Amino acid sequence: MNLLQKKVEVTLNRFFVKRLTQEDLTFYGYHCKPNPLPAPGEEHKALARVCNQLGVVAVPLEGCIIAREKVDPDKLKTKDGELEEIGQRVLNCTNVQEKDALESFERRRLRLCLKSLYSGKTEVETSGGSLLWWKKEEVDCGEGWKIHEGRRIDVVVNQDSELYIEIDVQYHFYTPWTLHEWLENYPDVPIQWVQNTYDKRQTWEYLGILSKQSPWEIQLPELNMSLAEYHLQKHSAPREEVESSWVVKVSSGRGCFPHLSRRLSPVLTLEMLASIEDARNPGKKVSASVIEHFRKSLEYRLQESKKVAETIIRRIYKSPIAQERIQPLKIEGYILPRPRLLGRNNQAIENPARVRYKGCARVGETKFGLLNLDDNKHEYPTEVRKCLLEVAKKSGARVEIDFYATRQDLPEGDLAQQRFWQSWADKGIKTVLVVMPLSPDEHKQKIRLQALRAGIATQFMIPGADPYKALNVVLGLLCKAAWQPVLLEPLDHPECSELTIGFDVGTNRELYYGTSAFAVLANGQSLGWELPDIQRGETFSGEAIYQTVSKLVNRFYNKFHRYPRKVLLMRDGLVQRGEFDKTIEELRKEKIAVDIVGVRKSGAGRMGIQEEGRYKDAAMGTVIFDHERRSFMLVTSQPIKKSSVPIGSARPLRVVHEHGNTPLEVLAIQTYHLSQLHPASGFQPCRLPWVLHFADKSSKEFQRIGNSIFSVLQNINREKLIAV
Repeated sequence: MNLLQKKVEVTLNRFFVKRLTQEDLTFYGYHCKPNPLPAPGEEHKALARVCNQLGVVAVPLEGCIIAREKVDPDKLKTKDGELEEIGQRVLNCTNVQEKDALESFERRRLRLCLKSLYSGKTEVETSGGSLLWWKKEEVDCGEGWKIHEGRRIDVVVNQDSELYIEIDVQYHFYTPWTLHEWLENYPDVPIQWVQNTYDKRQTWEYLGILSKQSPWEIQLPELNMSLAEYHLQKHSAPREEVESSWVVKVSSGRGCFPHLSRRLSPVLTLEMLASIEDARNPGKKVSASVIEHFRKSLEYRLQESKKVAETIIRRIYKSPIAQERIQPLKIEGYILPRPRLLGRNNQAIENPARVRYKGCARVGETKFGLLNLDDNKHEYPTEVRKCLLEVAKKSGARVEIDFYATRQDLPEGDLAQQRFWQSWADKGIKTVLVVMPLSPDEHKQKIRLQALRAGIATQFMIPGADPYKALNVVLGLLCKAAWQPVLLEPLDHPECSELTIGFDVGTNRELYYGTSAFAVLANGQSLGWELPDIQRGETFSGEAIYQTVSKLVNRFYNKFHRYPRKVLLMRDGLVQRGEFDKTIEELRKEKIAVDIVGVRKSGAGRMGIQEEGRYKDAAMGTVIFDHERRSFMLVTSQPIKKSSVPIGSARPLRVVHEHGNTPLEVLAIQTYHLSQLHPASGFQPCRLPWVLHFADKSSKEFQRIGNSIFSVLQNINREKLIAV
């Protein structure tokens, strides 16, 4: 089966800089003995710390350090390690590790050059493996917020030793206000994260106002001083700033701490801005104008990227390229075949919204409860009830939905509330719709946790849903009740996996939830989720991964009385060395083939096509391959449209094949088809493959549950998609 029948010329926001010479590729090499010796998995970070202390641009490579300039003998011994020169070497751009190190070197060099040439007017920082170059002057501002414009820049080297820069427009949304000013002006706005306003701007989770006591009265026993003394003596804080602050509570990986409201600033989000509008300025949608800055067309992005490319190529690389030759790179790509979604009796349907007329692919629970915390009526919102009954009828299912409770029925005390939820569970009700006005997150979370402890999943909605919102509420409710609204028509290709498992990292700033996993069969049927292993650090535990995979593989065995021939493991982000070694080894013993891919959703890359002299986004399913790196870039979403005009630009996924023998084109089409499978959304696919999207949502849900996760979720059926 030929999966790559439709070719297309793809334009990238990538610009040719120069062909690297022998001199450019020649580096001094150094053995390094870090001090102290790093823990397993931390070796690269330890070498990177040493690189920052050498006085020249240097990067790690294969357990050593390389630099284009010779390190001064006085710098060979640093506080974090000791170096020994091992001679010069010429890097080979056909070697992936050496090419990656070369890109890292050029990225660091570019960062230093930009900081040197444009100090005072701009700022340069590293983020997500690329550079962010900001203008200090804001492009827009309002009460409590500012927007700064910048560029995300990355460096790419190919096997022919050609150096490219990849440039995209980026906007930085932040607040100049302190937490104290936010609490004074907008006390009801939900604030989740805050940063120090001093030193390295450490980020904390915000837990609320701790005490009305003065900072002088809050003692820090381990330091034998007050909170006020700590900030005055250790951080040279202004006395007025300290004494006029409220004492708040924050948390990090080291625990919970008291802090000062005027020494913190919120991490601003569009949700916070929208909350301000809803509360103070109904009808005045500032967030809409803010979003306009972020949603720039591909035409605008490429024009602006070209200007920056010209500046960098001329001023930093001193390249003699003629201006008219500085153009976005064009490359051969393909448009993959679209997936076919299936509803009841394998009927083809356009999107999950059509299950209202064609029925769901699979029926789950048939009893539903309603907790109405809005108007105390024993009735569903009209549009939701109508939609739920229509979907059930078209699916050939009889549902019982007349189980009601209101705010008056919900007791006050925690013990009584536990009995309330257990009484519903005793009636066989395992899924409940909660109608609730806009409320603080902690109110929703309390209800959610109490219900989960009784084995009940909850679907929340605010009153006043129109037919469109009602449909999405019903789809979410059904997914939480173990229904499967839609399936995928399986690919007719011998290299396809029979089981796909997605993994995601999540953190609540105290612990990492490292192996949140979700699995589907080749036809998109859910095989369920698995509880995460709680750990520290963003490297997955190899043992935890294997235990998770083994449970899901055995679930497959119980269903089909055999093992899957091939398993595809999808990891959100960068796959770390050794994470999957045990899984590969154990599955090989059972003759189960394994492919592992890392799926990255951020970065500077954009993909477009040129029509009639203008650039627009590449079509859904457009893919380009980089066989040198065993990777591909794939368009899985499109910008939203307003009056048929696209707003913004789609960001492609970058997928790296880390292990296995499946051809890249097969992995690309599986990734594309899974990204279009979103049973809980009527019209909008989820950009990420469904297994990763749900694993990501699960991680966030598990973070909210916290350390009691195992006791809370022990009674929940794994096929109930509680996190949609």
